[in-house]
Amino acid sequence: MSSLGQRLKIKIGMESEKERKKRIALEKKERDKHKVYNEKVRNPKTKPDKEITTAEFKTVLFKEATAYFLKMNRQFIVDDSNKRFLRLISLYFTNNLDFEKETDGELRKGLLVFGNCGSGKSSIFDIVQNISLKYNLKHLWYKNVSVHDIITDYNINGEEIVKRLTTGNIHFDDLGTEKLANSWGVREKLIGRILEIRYNNFKKYGIKTFVTTNLSIEEIEKYYGVRVADRLYELFNFIELTGNSRRF
Repeated sequence: MSSLGQRLKIKIGMESEKERKKRIALEKKERDKHKVYNEKVRNPKTKPDKEITTAEFKTVLFKEATAYFLKMNRQFIVDDSNKRFLRLISLYFTNNLDFEKETDGELRKGLLVFGNCGSGKSSIFDIVQNISLKYNLKHLWYKNVSVHDIITDYNINGEEIVKRLTTGNIHFDDLGTEKLANSWGVREKLIGRILEIRYNNFKKYGIKTFVTTNLSIEEIEKYYGVRVADRLYELFNFIELTGNSRRF
């Protein structure tokens, strides 16, 4: 999404021609990406959604993660810090009951992944999303959104943004680092409200929510309050990704 400054320029007609062309190109790229997926979902001539075993998923995950990090001139490394995490991710996304045995969690719930900055939390959700598209695994699909972009969008477009983000499977990146939302002078912790609505829709419709955050569970409760935090225990399986930043 565009920055707040860019969106204001667009709104008041102050965007330069260069900025406009760049924005249109980026928007087209994003639309094309989702168009390809949506056509696969809707077109009856495409191959049906495939099942994938945990062993197959692990192989694909390693392959796609290696390619993902190679684009950034980085290596994908499996070590003591992420080995168990990657196993749990593989069990979860292949609906393997061993996930529940090893975590005391529930496959029907979403995932809240917490850990240090740069440990690879957000990247794994990018990679699984790529796998969903590339291997026609529609049941793995979710939308990726940044909490920072949500606040920017809401400050300009209001409640329509909330409606878009309270249905369907969604991954919210960087939970708890966003600024307060501000609509007509009313300031609020918008993501907390969105999570409450998604909690209700989870109970009604079984939608899944995925979250990545640098905050501990205690810090999340302190930031969003007891009411939101209490619902998180029913909404999520909590998984920690240990280790320091891998960006260096």
